[in-house]
This record gives sequence, C-alpha cells and structure tokens, in this order.
Amino acid sequence: MGADPGYEEKYGEIFDVHAHVLPGVGDGAEDMDEAERLLLSAASQGVREVIATPHYSRRRRTDRERLQELAVQLQERMSRHDPQFRVYLGQETYYHEELPERLKEGQALTMAGSRYVLMEFDTAVLYTTLSRGVRRLAEAGYVPVLAHMERYRCLRDEDRIRETAKYGCVMQMNYDSIRGHWFQPEVRWCRKQVLDGTIQLLGTDMHRRDFRPPEIMEAVRWLSKNLSRERFEDLTYLNARRMTEDEAIPL
Repeated sequence: MGADPGYEEKYGEIFDVHAHVLPGVGDGAEDMDEAERLLLSAASQGVREVIATPHYSRRRRTDRERLQELAVQLQERMSRHDPQFRVYLGQETYYHEELPERLKEGQALTMAGSRYVLMEFDTAVLYTTLSRGVRRLAEAGYVPVLAHMERYRCLRDEDRIRETAKYGCVMQMNYDSIRGHWFQPEVRWCRKQVLDGTIQLLGTDMHRRDFRPPEIMEAVRWLSKNLSRERFEDLTYLNARRMTEDEAIPL
C-alpha cells in the first residue's frame, strides 16, 4: 500500500477528517471489505490518518461500544497494509437543541475524544438558526466544526462566515468542492474561500465506492499550486492533528 510514486514526497501526508467508512452504519460503507477498499483507495492518494464520522441521529441510541469495535476492526485491517495508518472515531452530528446534553452524556461523539464536534444542518438552514447552534455548542465548552460548510446558502454572505468564526467555529470543506474549473461558479466560490483563509479543515466525506468515493488528487494538486507550503500543510494535515490533540486551530 502507498501513494503513487513521488506523490507523498511532494505533497506530504493527508489527514481526512470526514469519512463515512464504518460498515453497516447509516449510508456509509456496506461492509468491512468495502470500508477497507475505500481506505486503501484514499491511502493510494496520500491519506495516512482518518476520522470515521458516522451520522449521529437523535432518533436512535448511539451504540458507542459497537462503533468503537468497528473502528478497531478497521484499524486492524489497515495496519496489515501499513502499520502507521491510523483510524480514529468521531461522528457527524445533526444539530438540535439537545446536542450539547447528548455530547455530555456520551450519546453523541466528539472528534477523536477531543472538544471538537463535527456538526451539520439542513442545507436551507436560516443563518439565525445556524449561528444559534454554533454559539450554544461553544458556550457548552465544545469547538464547533461546520461540516461541508459550502452547502449552506446562508453562508454565501462572507460577513456571516467571519461572524460565525468569531464564535470559534472551524470551517470544514470537502475536497470534491474544489475539483473542477475556475469558470464553474461553485468551484470558483469554494476555491476563493480556501484562498481567503476561511477554511481550516478538508475532508473526503467518502461514503461508498459508488457514491462519493475518495478522489482528492486533483484538489490536492490545485492546493499545492495555489497555497504556500505552510498553508497547504495546515489544511491537509496539521490542523487535523491539532484537533485530535485538542489544541487550538488558528482561525
């Protein structure tokens, strides 16, 4: 197992913070074999660490022990290919008013046991609702990480992005969203956010081989050509490492 020849030497290691790879959990990988193949594909593109982020639902009880067991099994499989590969456990949490309490109770999981919480909203969420959710999570002592922030139309006003960051919110964008061409409006907007420094984390949001497989090489090449080496390393690896170590991510 390994990245393409010369790839890792040029770009360094990649840390994927958003991946639906735990098998049989929600809409992610169907079984352990598919989960392993997804991570092998990611590893061939330089990914060396990943946080598994199954969806949290308030409608059903989180079987934390089961999720941990699946993460350990997947780690064992990947270790056979690369002893240095790391699988951590987190969750993608859909925001609701009881989320801070569910986190405190352990019914919803933070990212790799840190204070960071990957949170999402309905894509049509009003900004007042989104900002309230971010503030409530921060006031409860957590660090909100807004999953695939590019999906929320209310954040197309860049003043709102800056205002949300003032509450300590970390912005995560999907690699897929910066793939493509500059003349595509969505790609252009997403790349502008990266260039403007409003994005702190990147993830594949991989699900299955036939739905959102990990394909990051085009995006990584664009990042390497358009960012300083320091900024590139922060986005693709170091900020994720800071999160797992419960350190502050520069906003």
